[in-house]
Amino acid sequence: MRLPHLIHNGTFAKELRDSVVFVVYAPFGADHLLSTYPDGASLDLSQHPLMQNLLEVAACGVHVVALVDRMNSDTHLIHIPAARPADLQVTSRWKLDMASPRTLAGLLRYASEQHPTADFVLSLEGHGAGFLPEIDRAQLSLRNLTDYGKNVWVIRQQGTVPLPQGSPILPQGSPILPQGSPILPQGSPILPAGQMPMSTYGLGQALKDVLGAGAHKLALIHFNNCFNMSVEVLHTVAPYASYAVGYPNYNFFTAGAAYPEVFACLKNRKTATPAELALWFAEANRAVLAAKGNHPTAGGAIALARMREIVERVDDLADALLVSLRNTHGAARAQVADDIQAAIVKAQQYDTTHGDFTLETPDEMTDLRSLAAVLDDPKYAAFGVQAAARALWKATGGIKAYGDVDRPWVNVDAVWDFRGDLAMNIFLPDPLRRGLWDWRSPYYLDVNPDPSKPRVQPHIIDFVKVTDWVDFIIEYHEDTPFVGLLPAHIPDFPVFNAKFEPPHKPDWPDQKPSGKPDDLHQRSQGA
Repeated sequence: MRLPHLIHNGTFAKELRDSVVFVVYAPFGADHLLSTYPDGASLDLSQHPLMQNLLEVAACGVHVVALVDRMNSDTHLIHIPAARPADLQVTSRWKLDMASPRTLAGLLRYASEQHPTADFVLSLEGHGAGFLPEIDRAQLSLRNLTDYGKNVWVIRQQGTVPLPQGSPILPQGSPILPQGSPILPQGSPILPAGQMPMSTYGLGQALKDVLGAGAHKLALIHFNNCFNMSVEVLHTVAPYASYAVGYPNYNFFTAGAAYPEVFACLKNRKTATPAELALWFAEANRAVLAAKGNHPTAGGAIALARMREIVERVDDLADALLVSLRNTHGAARAQVADDIQAAIVKAQQYDTTHGDFTLETPDEMTDLRSLAAVLDDPKYAAFGVQAAARALWKATGGIKAYGDVDRPWVNVDAVWDFRGDLAMNIFLPDPLRRGLWDWRSPYYLDVNPDPSKPRVQPHIIDFVKVTDWVDFIIEYHEDTPFVGLLPAHIPDFPVFNAKFEPPHKPDWPDQKPSGKPDDLHQRSQGA
């Protein structure tokens, strides 16, 4: 019996694609909640719901290869042959560095060796943050961080890490640390205290290495975490995969609860395109969360070949915004900057800055399509901003797979409304020009590092090198005094909370999302 398989461009090349391998990368080792989800009782890997869901996926006729790292446990390699869940193999790999690109590349090479003629679908679990810099912690020595004692680091107010007087900044006023972050007894205030997820550059490098070793291009990447439906992330992985699906805001952790439904659809249909599979991932995620309520999310799916045009249109918009700022002066320039800020405030924001889970500026991730729609207004016609915004809006059409509205259980006083015209997020630090910068800003803005300084950030993602987006951010803040850096924080990963019962809210948002876990399967049967 032929296993379920994917078709490409309307055809199935039997000699190249005989089945599907579902590869799952689950770096839970720095998070007790995810390691023992859902209630702290799953101390053994066999008790973790992710393992149970992967067994159900294999029962649908799909090979499963997974690497799961949990707190106070070894890193385990899981291999389940298609349609043979009883033949599960779990092997300890001792303890691996799950933030290292080499670990992900090694997993994909192993899967390719085991299933050389299969299509690969990669799902990334755990924390996500959109753009994450690559940081060489070996360079964070006391000598480098203080420039031989020339710099003294002082915390002047809660929540900020000001640069010492006389420390270098970019000429336009945006913060740039001379060598990286300061070392304090309790750790660094601008590097996460815990283990960071894999850097954006590192993720791209891992996929590049696998292709260089002879593996096939990934059919699909599923970013089953927060904020990674991001222009920076998608552009970085675009050369190495055909499609991607992800979530631009928080996505509630479910330990793969949607996976069996996705692959039950594939089993039912026997074949699917990567584009169809991408939509199934998004829709199944929505169904699991919406059936409970108070877990609103937005999801998107994209053919990654589109990222080249999207990034070119981002560059065009950045250029137009730069011209509008650089060709006006005095009060006129201040008005232009205020008008740009007004557009950012009006656009859809995704929560990254505050712990209250509200979606509004000064959050530092902005929806790209929403911003383009706001700027497509005669008010911004001068210097080509409106035209560039309209072109970007056209380039980002059809990416949003769904968007719900509800009160999230993590803060029932907030409303997350994703019914707008959305696509993906972009990093836009300090949108209100308060002089308070996200901890990633020094790395994001350091496009041309000083060759005489230690390379704390060894590699820079292509997005910031091939576009003028960073130049726009710097110019936008030209008249903004630098106040400080917000403390480093990898966003909490809100989990699916089956026990949560919301309090009564008289102003409950209209059009509450509806969905049942079997909706997706019924749609696939009728397709």
